[in-house]
Amino acid sequence: MHKHTIAMEHYASGSYLRRCSALVKMVCSITVLVLCLCFDCIAVSLWIILSMGAVTVIWGRVRPGDYLRCMGIPLVFLLCSGIGLLLTVRDAMQALQVTLRALASVSALYFLVLTTSVGGILSVLRRCHVPKLLTELMYLMYRYIFLLTDVCRTMYMAACGRLGYRDYRTALRTFGGVGSNLLVISMKRAEACYRAMESRCYTGELRFLEREGRGRWKEWAYMALYTGSIAAVWRFCR
Repeated sequence: MHKHTIAMEHYASGSYLRRCSALVKMVCSITVLVLCLCFDCIAVSLWIILSMGAVTVIWGRVRPGDYLRCMGIPLVFLLCSGIGLLLTVRDAMQALQVTLRALASVSALYFLVLTTSVGGILSVLRRCHVPKLLTELMYLMYRYIFLLTDVCRTMYMAACGRLGYRDYRTALRTFGGVGSNLLVISMKRAEACYRAMESRCYTGELRFLEREGRGRWKEWAYMALYTGSIAAVWRFCR
């Protein structure tokens, strides 16, 4: 995987928190998300943004630059939405609350995806009796998104090496060529990936190495302590 690819699985596999129970992390992320939506308070949103970011960077061992780059993608969209909301409702405080609440929700979800592998998430969904077809489609869609991204990046770098973007006219021609070849090459890569799955005894069901257990009591205690801190911030600042 290219070093500039923003791939969640890459960060999750190198995270120190990958050893923690996926069930605990998922419950924690969902609980924080629900509390963020229920507690209409700027202080709560700021606390979730800062604390989730600190846990992901310090304990999750995600480099700060990579984390900020990941957060920058939804941040631009949320800022544009906040400006639009401000122009609509003419209430700066309400626009700020909505924007921070949405950003806090994103940080809670990023905590989950940057510290938990897709296999761990799917394992929890299976134990929650989510239909097998749905979980397999989720994994395949996730996998092929980055497959297409990798193919597009490779073609772009090859075009840059041949001066395909030296001027505007040439860039338009190169862009059209890349777009026309992307589907063909990505289908070939997808076929090669399917053959690799068949060579590993694929019979129509995706299997992952799963950890049994529902998490240690210390992990649940840390989760309860953190969610309690959110309630304490809301109680103190409301």
